[in-house]
Amino acid sequence: MVDRLKTTEKKVFGGVVRNLREKDIPSLRPILATWIKSRQTGQPLPEEVEEDLQVMLESINGNNDPTYLVAENLDKSVIGVIGFRTPDPRMLPFTHTPKPAELVNAYVGKEHRAGKGVGRALVKKLEEEAKAKGFTEIVLNSGPRYEKTGWGI
Repeated sequence: MVDRLKTTEKKVFGGVVRNLREKDIPSLRPILATWIKSRQTGQPLPEEVEEDLQVMLESINGNNDPTYLVAENLDKSVIGVIGFRTPDPRMLPFTHTPKPAELVNAYVGKEHRAGKGVGRALVKKLEEEAKAKGFTEIVLNSGPRYEKTGWGI
């Protein structure tokens, strides 16, 4: 029997998930700044935000491995980002298939989280894109720094 409560709680994201574009970078800055914070102080880490944005920018030009996707709302505003790449070698002991991918940088704007379907849409598109590139599984790593901002919220 299908749990009716669970199926009615899931909203479908009405926007689109597409490849990251250079013009999306400014919209992503405040989203990343919301979540990339010091574990000790809870304060944003602007240098790390800029490092992540630089990696994303370089990926657009094919200068590094990750592939990034963004969620774009009906009004064309960018409200989330997710990426994948060939895994860091430290992740390989946790994989089970010959060509794994590693999920990186999954962020959704605070006002678009919690049951609105944005994260689900990003992950679904990531799975499709990774499969199309020949990846056979997806692994992820979320360090303790994200315990209060990304685990089970």
